[in-house]
Amino acid sequence: MFPRKLLPAALLAALTLLPAVPASATPAGPAIERLPVTVDSSNQAGWWRPVDTFGGVTYFAFDAPAPVEGRHEVHLASRGPDGAWRTGCLPDAAGGCVTYVDDVGHNQPSIVVDGDGRIHAFVSMHNNAWRYYRSARPGDVTSMAEAAAQLPDRDLSFTYPVTVRGADGDAYVLARADQDAQRVRGGRLYRFDTATGAWSRAAVLGAAPGHSFYPDDLQVDAAGRVHVLWEWAAWPASAFRHLGSYAVYDPADGSLKDVTGAPLTQPVSPGAGAPVVYQPFEGDETITSSDRAVQSAKLAVTGDRLVGIAYRYLREKSGNSNFSGFDVRYATWTGTEWRRETVVSRDDHPVDNSATIGVTHAGPSTRIYFVAEANGCLGSRSQVVKAERADAGGWAFSAVGDVRQGLQRLRAIRGADGTDLLYVTAPLAGALWRVTVPRTGVPGQGEPFAAVAARLTAASSGGGVNAALGATVTVSSVLRAGAEGGKAVDGLCTDDSRWISADGDTAPTITVDLGRQVTVGEVRVWSGYSRAPVPGTDVLRDFAVEARTADGWTRLGAVTGNTAGVVRVPGGAAVADQVRLLITDPSGNTLDVARVYEIEVITG
Repeated sequence: MFPRKLLPAALLAALTLLPAVPASATPAGPAIERLPVTVDSSNQAGWWRPVDTFGGVTYFAFDAPAPVEGRHEVHLASRGPDGAWRTGCLPDAAGGCVTYVDDVGHNQPSIVVDGDGRIHAFVSMHNNAWRYYRSARPGDVTSMAEAAAQLPDRDLSFTYPVTVRGADGDAYVLARADQDAQRVRGGRLYRFDTATGAWSRAAVLGAAPGHSFYPDDLQVDAAGRVHVLWEWAAWPASAFRHLGSYAVYDPADGSLKDVTGAPLTQPVSPGAGAPVVYQPFEGDETITSSDRAVQSAKLAVTGDRLVGIAYRYLREKSGNSNFSGFDVRYATWTGTEWRRETVVSRDDHPVDNSATIGVTHAGPSTRIYFVAEANGCLGSRSQVVKAERADAGGWAFSAVGDVRQGLQRLRAIRGADGTDLLYVTAPLAGALWRVTVPRTGVPGQGEPFAAVAARLTAASSGGGVNAALGATVTVSSVLRAGAEGGKAVDGLCTDDSRWISADGDTAPTITVDLGRQVTVGEVRVWSGYSRAPVPGTDVLRDFAVEARTADGWTRLGAVTGNTAGVVRVPGGAAVADQVRLLITDPSGNTLDVARVYEIEVITG
């Protein structure tokens, strides 16, 4: 029923060959290989499982560009033990490649290879009937055929298919099933039996009127039990979801249990409470609130036990109010309660993270993978980051690959030897990478996340460490709410993230308190209006830049008649704890106000 075998040589030879792109690697570091394919801009989701590995072969699924704007094809690629890539598309009735409407966060593929090597693909469903394809030959990505009629519940519509292979080789898919007439969007688990070649509904895991079930992840343990992860939102849908939830389905008897092993009545509702809910509401909140949210949760399972749950969490802003965004969190079961910890706090660093996360565990260490993003005046830069710790110890961080523009999504799975396999994509750049991360060296080695964040912010702002990022700011006036002084040090150069002085303030000032003494190498002043697609208009005309040193305020430079969107003023190696602008001609227009995107104090 579950023959673990490599694909026959004749079958491998029959597949369409593409030239392999050489991998770059260091002996103990990640091996990074760009696939010889182009992905569509819609190739991005946080819930999906577009990667699998079986019999020494890696399988990737992705949205590919279609001839018609606003649509995509769905392609599969496989990498054999020889390193060669083979690719094929899902066919339409006429023998071409089927296309679907672009829908970021919904119309993306999930795949699973069963124990007999058959490839199962669930694709491009957002409240649609089943869109399901299966390979006619084991391991052959060129032999995919439409097979939706073989699935149960064909009168329902589905979204967010999440897949996994069972310990016995059977295949599972978890999806949200819509019953909108009843105001119910519940979670249903389906199983493909390799012995009979048939699909059946295994369980209705979660459902409640007025609520929507959001699948996150499936993992199978050594005992064959299926660990299930999901979130709830108010019906019909929301980008902000709550009540991160976990349960275990046992295919041996069809039972559903919580983390303690206590039985659960199916289907589970949002009111199940602890120990089903690993991330409850924090504070006075309801299911309809958008102040807090769980996103992109993933499971780490080893042996027959849950290790932990990694997830993104949006909470009310605290600490430095210039920053807002998602934390990276990790939840574990202590035996009596859920323990939640913040791995990366958005308040501590002006670096956000994309709506994607991965977690693996092998040997003595747990790893969390996420995509860190920094938005600067030169655009957004991003990087895959690994957080790792041994069973006892703190988190250490390390970069996986280079800082790039446009990295958005990843999916991480653990190989049989403990090596992590990552699917990493930059959809707007059309790029897709296969990354393998071995478990070598001392677990948990790395650096503080602050070091990773500093490199990212430097790359997005033109180099150097910006000591002004997130600093305390004092201004002489503000035009309106949303244009406060803190906007000038938040790392963003957009028209809705500027300090704007009040009309009538003919000599506006802005002071940046760095909170410590630094050696000022350069002060960059980004100003104006509507920087995109060309550098700004209505820039600061006349102003002076001063630094507060041990001898008092020292002038670093004065600018007159400026027409540039960015002005660089040498710091002269002044050792200062504050920097300020004294503006004598804000813009020279009818509404003569100062418009400052960003003040960067580059140390050096």
